[in-house]
Amino acid sequence: MRDQSVPMVAVAGYEAVRLVGEWFEVAQTPSFLEQDCHGTTAAVALRDDSRLTLKIVCHKSSATGPILPLDGVMAETDFGLFEVRFVKLLELGNLQVAVLWQADDNSMAVIGSPGGQIGWIWSKSAHPDGAMLDKAKAALVSAGYKARAIKPVDQFE
Repeated sequence: MRDQSVPMVAVAGYEAVRLVGEWFEVAQTPSFLEQDCHGTTAAVALRDDSRLTLKIVCHKSSATGPILPLDGVMAETDFGLFEVRFVKLLELGNLQVAVLWQADDNSMAVIGSPGGQIGWIWSKSAHPDGAMLDKAKAALVSAGYKARAIKPVDQFE
């Protein structure tokens, strides 16, 4: 889903606290983590040890389907770069991710992985402004993701 010859560049001087909060996953590229997920949300919280807690809620089969929780810990390795370890999926090891873009008002964020395993567009709103969503999609495309692979995630709010 990602042309790995395109350099992945995280937001310069990024402050991890900007990710803290409740997010709706409004678009994504196909992912082994979130197969058949709908109504996906993510919650990011500060921890006492300088890392972040990540709690993803995926509804299987439909936006109101049964919940598949994906809980992890995010450790910042550099500005805008993180290693994510999913608690119940330790066999995956650490997944490297980068914050590729974030709206100035923190209403939307784009997260990708160098290997292309994930490409997420998170929004504070379940139904974000179309122009802002276009900017977020452009950030994924400029990081080497195929535009046709970026699909909306249906939300139930």
